[in-house]
Formats: sequence, structure tokens, C-alpha cells
Amino acid sequence: MLLTFSKTEFRDRIRSGIKVHTIRVDKHNRWKVGNKIHFWLGNPRNTRGKIKPYQFGFGICELVLPIHIYPNENRFIIGDQGEFKTIGSLNELAENDGFDSWEDMKKWFTEDFHGKIIYWKNFELTANDDGSTVF
Repeated sequence: MLLTFSKTEFRDRIRSGIKVHTIRVDKHNRWKVGNKIHFWLGNPRNTRGKIKPYQFGFGICELVLPIHIYPNENRFIIGDQGEFKTIGSLNELAENDGFDSWEDMKKWFTEDFHGKIIYWKNFELTANDDGSTVF
């Protein structure tokens, strides 16, 4: 499965192990535990974009859960784990998703969101910052 990112900060935080999941719409339930993930900076289907797309790593989908984010109410719900609304849990979700803080994440998720949170394991680097292959 392709997982594309538009921000180089996300690529860097995935590489360093800070970003351990992503939050996406998955209306066709395509994300499954065990799926191989191909991490891309830029969309490989858009070769005319401002960033030349390239794959920078791969991993394995470890866990997929439903998530509901309510940015204007400062709360979220993951699977059957319950509701989270403390500043600590809000910031932890944001940081694990590659943002600096919950306030930073709310700039991305400005409306109520219902989708999936996708965790991965075994991230391996496949390309350098310039897109050249790692051997």
C-alpha cells in the first residue's frame, strides 16, 4: 500500500521514529494488518508536482483502528479505547502523528474527522533526502 506525505517534516519524523502512525480516510477498508507499506514523499502519480516524488522507506502495517477527531471540542476517540481529552493525551496523539502539538495538529484537522489510525512497524529506509537509493 502506498502512503504518501507532502511534508518533509513527516518524512524526517518517520525516519527518526517519532511519527509512528498516520491518520487517513479509509472508506473502502483497504488497510489491513500485515500489509506492506511503501512510504513516499510526494505522490508518485504526480510527477509534475513541486516535489519530485520518491519512496523513502517501507514497513508493515501493525494495527488499524477507527479514529474520530473533534478538534473544536479538543477530544478524540480511538477504537474501543474510549475518549481522550486531556492535554497530555491530545499532545501525545499529535506528536506520534508527526505534529509539534495538538494546537499544530488542529491546523491540519480543522473539521470533525472520522477515519482510521494506521500504525506501522519495521520501518526501513530506502532512499536518501535527494531520492537516491540506499544500499
